[in-house]
Amino acid sequence: MNQKIIKIALIAMMLSMMLPVLSWAKPAIPEPTESFYVNDFANVIDVKAENYMVNYGVKLHQETGAQVVLVTVDSTGGASMEEYATLLFNSWGMGSADKNNGVLLLLSIKENKYWALQGDGLKSTLTDSGLSQILSESLEPDFADKNYAAGARKTYGVIIERLGGVWKEPLGSGNYVADNARVLPQVTRLYLNQSSNLYKTTTGSGIYIVTVKNTGGRSLQDYTYAKFASIRAGSKDVLLVLDIEGDNYHVLQGRNVDRTLTNELIRGILDKVLEPQFAGKNYAAGVTATANEFYSFFLARADHSPEIASAASMTALTAATDNSLNTGTDRPAVSAAAISVTKPASLSKGLTILALSLIFIVLIATVVSRRNQYN
Repeated sequence: MNQKIIKIALIAMMLSMMLPVLSWAKPAIPEPTESFYVNDFANVIDVKAENYMVNYGVKLHQETGAQVVLVTVDSTGGASMEEYATLLFNSWGMGSADKNNGVLLLLSIKENKYWALQGDGLKSTLTDSGLSQILSESLEPDFADKNYAAGARKTYGVIIERLGGVWKEPLGSGNYVADNARVLPQVTRLYLNQSSNLYKTTTGSGIYIVTVKNTGGRSLQDYTYAKFASIRAGSKDVLLVLDIEGDNYHVLQGRNVDRTLTNELIRGILDKVLEPQFAGKNYAAGVTATANEFYSFFLARADHSPEIASAASMTALTAATDNSLNTGTDRPAVSAAAISVTKPASLSKGLTILALSLIFIVLIATVVSRRNQYN
């Protein structure tokens, strides 16, 4: 009888120890990327869409202090969408601490769900029902078709406009492309010109593209320096020259950005992005991808959101209510913005504690069993 009571007591003790351990096993929250406004951990957003969203995310923050942050993940690691989004929102401190004016749009690809949070400071402008309608109309159709980039971009834009920001604006007329070798199609030249005219207003940096059949007997480096001066590129601009007959390319950055966009960083971008396309004579794809990498670099540094977010994450946010709405595809659409900052323990830490607890219980059980054998 005593042995049976001891076993029951040990089982009860084990369960009581497991419950707090399991509650500690919160999902691990990643650190934000450099761009902060778009964090594509699931790799479902193309760089063109990402740059466009980051550009207007930066503009909105600079004009109003509000922040709209898109996060894609493969999975929430077993956590509910609400729990994961709440931890993410608080950990990153989206929006300003005093105004509580952040918005999180979270896409979980394996769970096939999305979730949105808005800070209490935005509830009169971006109500729960209004946010749910935006998700249903702008995100759901593309999300259901797994066209995540298109849906995210549409949704991000509507939220930006709802918060008083701009999503489209008149572009400048600056010419950033000189296709002297005639290897770039019109659609590529148009995109490169539009992108530099758009992003230069945010970053202060333009990306110039020049193609040439030959450099007239000069070295490509000398040609690039001369061209940089002749087109009157600015001290924060970048010039990429493709020498088609010489089968070579060169990049020159302005003196005011050469300490951040270093030669080493440029070499890494060229080796990774341009060289494979250039070797295959896919010049349009190569210069587009390279320009996009430069745009991403400058857009990520056009704002100081990560630093602001780090400071804001230490301040408690106001309490939230759960107003989950269903879109009809088993995807929770919206929950109101979220509670105070909680630093989650990692899953591995929780499992380690659980394992040690179990080992301790087994040792006790073994000792008790041996004692009973000899009593």
